[in-house]
Order: sequence, then C-alpha cells, then structure tokens
Amino acid sequence: MHPAKLAASLLVLLALALGATPARAETVNCTAITALPAVITVQGVYCFTGNLATAITSGNAIDIQTNNVVLDLNGFKLGGLAAGTGTGAVGIHASNRQNITIKNGTIRGFAEGIFLPGDASQGHVIEGTRADQNTVEGIDVRGTGAIVRNNQVVATGGTTAFGPNASAFGIVVLGSGARVLNNDVIDTVPRGTGTGYAIFVSAQDMVVEGNRLSNATEGVSLQGVGDALVVNNRFTTMLGGIICDSGGAKFRDNLTSNVTFSFPCGTDAGNNN
Repeated sequence: MHPAKLAASLLVLLALALGATPARAETVNCTAITALPAVITVQGVYCFTGNLATAITSGNAIDIQTNNVVLDLNGFKLGGLAAGTGTGAVGIHASNRQNITIKNGTIRGFAEGIFLPGDASQGHVIEGTRADQNTVEGIDVRGTGAIVRNNQVVATGGTTAFGPNASAFGIVVLGSGARVLNNDVIDTVPRGTGTGYAIFVSAQDMVVEGNRLSNATEGVSLQGVGDALVVNNRFTTMLGGIICDSGGAKFRDNLTSNVTFSFPCGTDAGNNN
C-alpha cells in the first residue's frame, strides 16, 4: 500500500478505536422503578431510569419484599433530603430476605440509606453505591455472608430525631462470614456526645480489608467479633483506629494518620503503623 494511503488508513482506525469507548454500563433488561414509594414483591432485576426523590418522613422509599432481587440504580439518585434532619425514613429496605443486590447509584438524605435487617437475611451484596448525607446510617446489612464493597459513604450523621446526642454509623454489618472491602467512609459525625462509627461490625469469621476511613470517632469498631481479620485499611483523623470488646481480631498492614489510639485491642499480626 502507498505510504500516504497506509497512514490515512491507520488514522481512520485510530479514530474509530478512540470513538468506540462505550458509555457507562447500564442495566436495560429490567423492570423500571419510576415512582416512590415502591414495593418489590416479585423476584427479578429492577432499575432506575432517572433520579427519584421523596419527602416521606417514615417508612421506606423502596421496600423489597421478596428474595433474589437485583436493584441497579444505573448511576441515578434516590433522594430523601426534602424530609429534613428529623426524618425516620429508609431509602432501600428488605427484612429477612436472601440474595439482594443493590448497586451503582446514590442514596441521599434518609435516616438510613440502605437497611437490610433480620437474622434470616443471607447473601446480600451492596456495591458501587454512594450513601450521602444520611442522618443515622449510610449502609446497614445484617445476616449471613454479606458483602459490602466499593462503596462511598459520605457525611453521615446529624439526625435531630433522637435529641441533642445521637451516634452516626457509616457502614454497619452484623452476621457471620461478612466481607467489608474497599470502601471509602468519610465524615461520620455524631451529634453532641454521640459516637461516629465509620465501620461498625458484629460478626464471626469476617474480613475488613482495603477500606479508607476518615473523620470519625472510631474507624473499625468490632463488637462481639471472633476470628476477624482487619487488613490493609487506612485511618485518618479519628480518636480510635481499631476498637474492639474482645481479643478475637487480628490486624495487619494498617496505616494511621492523626489517630489518637491506633490499635488498642486485638492481635497485632505485623506491619501496622
């Protein structure tokens, strides 16, 4: 091929390659949620097609009442800021359910952004969400085998529903076999004499790994925990890094900056600073 034609062909191929970058991944084969409050009673895949907001001050914006549900926010927002700091509403709720996946979007301005309670809960996955400006808890998942990963939990706290003193919780995980992986938890700020818990766990056989936590009272609070591994986390600007009520936890490769009591409990497995 003539050099000029070859060069032109290469430029065309390069332009096509650069222009072929796909847009943000989006779930389209799904049942769209278009109004609030919403109740899900049939198993399947559900999604947002735009931002949704509500001013309810109690109850649930989205209540999942069945097992095996995927809820993809598709990069959109579920908003509850209009209810104010006294709200008691929950953004996304599912009680005693199995295999609930919530991903890819923002949950903002509720008392609890995501709340999946119940001893019979099992196999939940929360990933790629932003829990923002929720007044009591950002993400609260309970039961067996929960995975909370790759989330951003920002500006949790400020509820006026419990008087002048109220604690705040960025991520809460209760139950055995839990994994809390690669989350950013920033500004977990209580009211008055309350406590700001970036990550609060009460679970057996659990792993807290690769999280970045800043501006809280306690970074990782381990309550009633056995055989826990706290590995490769980063703690910045807080009173206590790893706080526990028993000696069942081992920690390794954690770093702190501006932390008053870095690792006052558990077993130091090395390379912590």
